[in-house]
Amino acid sequence: MRHRRLRRVRNRRAVLVIAVCAIAAAPLAAQAAQSPAPPAAAPPSPLSTAVVALGLRDPSLDAGVVRGGEVVLARGFEVELARLLVRRLGAHLARFVELRPAARIVAGGASSWQLGLAGIEPSPQGRATGVLSDPYLTTDAAVVLRRHLPRPRSIADLRGHVLCAVRGGDEARAIATVVRPKAAPLLATGLDRLREQLRTGACDVAVVPAVDTGRFLRGHGAELGPAAGRIPSGRGFVVAVARGGGLDVTAVNAVLQQMRNDGTLGRLARTWLGLDPASLRVLR
Repeated sequence: MRHRRLRRVRNRRAVLVIAVCAIAAAPLAAQAAQSPAPPAAAPPSPLSTAVVALGLRDPSLDAGVVRGGEVVLARGFEVELARLLVRRLGAHLARFVELRPAARIVAGGASSWQLGLAGIEPSPQGRATGVLSDPYLTTDAAVVLRRHLPRPRSIADLRGHVLCAVRGGDEARAIATVVRPKAAPLLATGLDRLREQLRTGACDVAVVPAVDTGRFLRGHGAELGPAAGRIPSGRGFVVAVARGGGLDVTAVNAVLQQMRNDGTLGRLARTWLGLDPASLRVLR
C-alpha cells in the first residue's frame, strides 16, 4: 500500500516537472518562430569585372585615345554596347584595351580580356580559338535606290536595273553571285564615288554595306532614294568571349536577345550609325 502511494506521488511530480518545462519553453519557441531565418548567401557572380578589347577600326563603331595599351575617351556603337552588356551581365567594366587587328582579339588570352567587340565576323579560326556569340549587328548588303525608282519586292526585281557597288567588296560579290543582273554593274573606288553615281543616275541601285547605309544617306536625303531592303549574307558582327575568362557565351547571347527584344540594339544603331540595318526588309 505504501509503495503504491509513493509511485503515485512520484508520477504527480513527473507530470508537474514536464508541465513547468513546457510552459518555460513556450516563449522561446514563439520567439524562434518569429525571428527571421538568416538570409541565404547570394551565389557568387561568374564575372565581377570585365576587360573589353576594341579594334578601333571605325569611328562609328569604336574610337578612342590609346595610352599604354588602354583605351580612354572611348565612344561608338560597340563601346556603348559593351558598357550595357557588361552591366546586364552583373559585372563592372574595368577598362577598354586595344588589340588589333581583330584576329588578335579572337586569339587573345583570358588573362588580358574577357570580351572582344571589334567588328568580328564568324570564321573557322574564330570558332577554334574563342567562343563567339550570336550576331549583334548584321553585315548584310543594303539596297539604296536612286530617286523615284519603285521599291523592289524581291531580288528578282533588281535584275533589270543597273547596279553599282564599291570594287572588291562583299557587295560587289553579292551582285555577281546573288542578284546576277542583266547589265554589268558599275564598280566605284569608294562610297563617295558610289553616291555620286547613284545621285546622277549612272546607276539605279547602289549596294552598300548595311552598317554604312546611314552615313551613306546622311545629308543626301533630297538627292537619293531610300534604303529599300537588304540582301542577306547570313553573317554579322559577334562578341568574342575569351575561354577560361569566367563567362559563358550563353549568358552573353541571353543578354543580346534581351537587347534585341527591348529595342536597345536598334536604338544604339540609329544613334551611332544613323540607321538600324535590322529594320530593313530582307529581299529574297
